[in-house]
Parts: sequence; C-alpha cells; structure tokens
Amino acid sequence: MPPFQTHVDMKTFMDHVLTPAANVIWRVNGSVIDASGEHDLSPKTDDDWENITSGAATLAEATNALMIPQRALDPEWNTYVKKLADAADKAYQGAEVHDLKTVADVSDHLDGICAACHRHYGLE
Repeated sequence: MPPFQTHVDMKTFMDHVLTPAANVIWRVNGSVIDASGEHDLSPKTDDDWENITSGAATLAEATNALMIPQRALDPEWNTYVKKLADAADKAYQGAEVHDLKTVADVSDHLDGICAACHRHYGLE
C-alpha cells in the first residue's frame, strides 16, 4: 500500500481545505450590498485573478487527497471526486487566462457537484 496518510478528519479537511478553495470560485458570481450600494465580487485586477487561480489549483490538487484510500467511503466515492476534480481543473484553466465566463460557469456547476455528494453521504 502506498504511504498515503490522512492527517485530519474529513470535516476538518472540508472546513479548512475544500470549502475555502471552493469559496474563491463561488465568489466570482457574488455581490455584496452595503451602505454605499451593491458591489460585484467578480475579478477586476491581476491580484483578483491570481487569488482565483490559487483557489482553483488548491481545489483541484485537494481532490487527490480525497482519493486517499482511507477517505473513500464506498465504491462511488471517486466518481464524485472526479467530477469535483474536473470542475476545479476547468476553473483553474479559465482563471489562468482570465476567462470569467468559464470560471462563472464552474461556480454555478460546483454547487450541484458538492450538493450531490453531500446528499449521497448524508452530509447536509
């Protein structure tokens, strides 16, 4: 068996690795309303794009950690992980070239991927 090792439980991994990375992608379709009005959260600067690129890369690479044998909950586990990996990679590729439409499309699709997995494993 390969020397893979989990260091944190799944909830901790979700809270500190997956969710923060996914939030970076989800945020591209968001807005904030405050006393001065509505503010679009889509990327506007190179630093904004770098943040999205980093979040997408983190999410894509983190899917490998989800496939550590000790984390697989059943035979369908890696099917869900593969969908997440493909979406994260698409977001990464889009962020690299500052393609807001691609990243926004992934943002919309990502929620469904996560929700389906959470429903399947009773994590809602």
